[in-house]
Order: sequence, then C-alpha cells, then structure tokens
Amino acid sequence: MGKVHFHYQIKEVFVMGKRFGWFMVLVAVIIVFCFHGQAVAKKRLKGFDTLVVNNVTVRPDAGIPERYASNLKDSLLRQLQRYNAKYKWFKKITTKMPSSKAGVVLLDAEILSYVLPTVGRRVGKSFIPGGEWFGSASIQFNCKFINGEKGSVVLKQDVNAKSSGTDDTVEYAIERGAEYMAKVVKKNR
Repeated sequence: MGKVHFHYQIKEVFVMGKRFGWFMVLVAVIIVFCFHGQAVAKKRLKGFDTLVVNNVTVRPDAGIPERYASNLKDSLLRQLQRYNAKYKWFKKITTKMPSSKAGVVLLDAEILSYVLPTVGRRVGKSFIPGGEWFGSASIQFNCKFINGEKGSVVLKQDVNAKSSGTDDTVEYAIERGAEYMAKVVKKNR
C-alpha cells in the first residue's frame, strides 16, 4: 500500500510539473511579445532636426477664450525646449517656419474643451481621503505632428490634462498637458 501511495505522489508531481511548465512557456511567450513590441516600436519623430510649434487653435463651437490658445502655444514651446536642453532631440525648437522644410516637423494643436475650477468640486473632492490634492480644472486638446516636406501626419496625440489641488487653474492644467506632450516626444524620438 505504501508503494502505491508513493507512486501516486510522484505521478502527481510530474503532472503538476507539466502544467507548471506550460504555464511558464505561456508566461515566456507573453513577455517576449510585450518586449518585442517595445523594441520594434516605431519612433515616429526620428529623422527630424527642427520642431516648429505652429498653429494652436480653439474649437470654434466650444466657447473657449482665445487666450488659452496662446497659453498652450507658449507652454508647449517652453516645455519642449526644457526637455530638449536635457535630451538634445532637435537642433532647433521654434515658432517660426525655417526657409527649408527638409527635416522639419510641425506641431499643430486644437483645444477641444476645458473645465473651470469651482469651489463645489473642490469641497466635494475634499471628502475623499487624499482628495484635497486633486484639482477641479482641466483642459482637453489634441496635437498633430506633421511632416514639413510631405504634409502628412506623423503622429496624433489626445491630451486630457488636469490641475492639482494647490494649483487649481486651467493655466496650470495647460502647463501639465504641455509637459505630457514633451514626454510623448521623448517616447517617439
């Protein structure tokens, strides 16, 4: 009776090893596919040496003040230049179109909507543990990177930026959105 029980335990361990082995193979395949996608991810902004922050517009039917467009353009330029000083992506980041369009990528943005901060939303969020750190202002915009020579869209990105509790303004949300766009450039460069 002891031998049968021992034989059953060995068989059970072998079966579990087979199951675990298939599980390990599955995990390995998933990891390979995940990292393979990262390794071969297309760097869409590679090959450009000048970035022009071109047109920043507001959606006409949204009732958004025009000053937010100029704020977003200034913030995009400032954040991209700040990151470029560290990472050296482009030779030049400017708002003026150079005479030659070779190696130029244009950045166009459109503000879709915004939410002004309100005291009611701040009070409501204060009841959430840690909610005082959440802001109530936000802005939504999309950005397009356009090849200067061909006029084709190289990359599109939608942004939904929110403010924080201490800086609960649309202007701060714009600054955070511009910084996010600088990180998108870093990822695609």
